[in-house]
Amino acid sequence: MKKGWTRLAPAALVLATLLGCDGCQEQLQRLGRHVGPAPSEQRSGGVEPSGEVPAAKAEIEGGPRLMELAGRVDAANRYASGVLVTVEFGPKRRGVCSGAVIGRRLILTAGHCVCPRRQVTSEPGGARDIIDGTACAKAVEVRTTIYEPTVLRVEEQVPARPGFFEGEVRPHPELRVLLDEHGQVAASHADLAVIALKEPLGEEFRPLRLADRDVEVNETVVIVGTGYDELGRRYDGERRSSRNRVTEVLPSGGGRMRIEQPGGHHYKGDSGGPCLREGSGGAALVGVSSRNLGEGEALTSTYEYRDWLLSELERAEEDPLPTRVQ
Repeated sequence: MKKGWTRLAPAALVLATLLGCDGCQEQLQRLGRHVGPAPSEQRSGGVEPSGEVPAAKAEIEGGPRLMELAGRVDAANRYASGVLVTVEFGPKRRGVCSGAVIGRRLILTAGHCVCPRRQVTSEPGGARDIIDGTACAKAVEVRTTIYEPTVLRVEEQVPARPGFFEGEVRPHPELRVLLDEHGQVAASHADLAVIALKEPLGEEFRPLRLADRDVEVNETVVIVGTGYDELGRRYDGERRSSRNRVTEVLPSGGGRMRIEQPGGHHYKGDSGGPCLREGSGGAALVGVSSRNLGEGEALTSTYEYRDWLLSELERAEEDPLPTRVQ
């Protein structure tokens, strides 16, 4: 048997079984939803993907080691509170990021995910671009994912049940990120935004608890997100998680901290996704990912913005639900 067929045989066998199985066409379509070329969407941070490898090909060529580096698919729904955020900035500008469920009607994400950068000429330090709350998207779509138990699996492609919710963007009132001529973060403050959903999430999406102490250097955090894998050069839409060590507090400020990723790879698309401290009391939200803003992997600590988050949670509880049209 040829070497290449050793890895292809299990997937081919499953596909052949599905094609010849009564009532399995729907299952095949759902599996196929996660297999295909990356869409031409703008990633968080304003970088267009180019030359993507189709997901199915990346699975075969990368194998288990690639999946381990990029983060494992959350097939057990341990981190169902990590969601996908899609932003429409205009007719031809679409952004994709991640987010964290912190309330039944409230999603937390990175400010740079929902507020595009714009050029400036008079900022101190020679900053070339700024991200603030003046040009944020008005509305976004949030996609939830519940993976379903199944014995039919093609590599890491797991059947999933998606949910779609519309929401209104509310950036932190002091959001301000300055980028230099090389696209590096020169200064940052309050790189956060919340999305107020029009409809509440189901009971299976438990809001994440806000941490009662700040994240520390050398602490290990779990980052959950959905996005573009720089190593595999693809966007697959799966929710993944990986463990990352916090290495230093960055001089750009605003709670930005450098993280060390497993394997030294670049997995950028999970910007805005939850950074979690896990312990005996369960998972607590300590920050949001900022892996696609500037070079080097980072997170934004949420601890110093805790009062704002609590006020937004209270506001979301008080906001009336929209009236349904009969």
